[in-house]
Amino acid sequence: MSKFGSLAVVCVDNPGAFLGTEEAREERALDLADLATVERALAELGYVNVPEELLESDYEGPSALEHFAARPTWWTRFFGSM
Repeated sequence: MSKFGSLAVVCVDNPGAFLGTEEAREERALDLADLATVERALAELGYVNVPEELLESDYEGPSALEHFAARPTWWTRFFGSM
């Protein structure tokens, strides 16, 4: 769940363990019926599911995250660092 309210991401295993849901499905680590159940539950609770693949792209907006050696990603922008 995002620190900004209604955003959520569904990750198989740890975030970044797979390059997204398609790779996880191909590796048989993700069942599409289970994913649909989770996405439906999130939607019913008012959350928007953001694909993990999109969150890995660079965030180029204003940021107070200067302590990062590399440019922050959308993940760090909306979910923080781990």
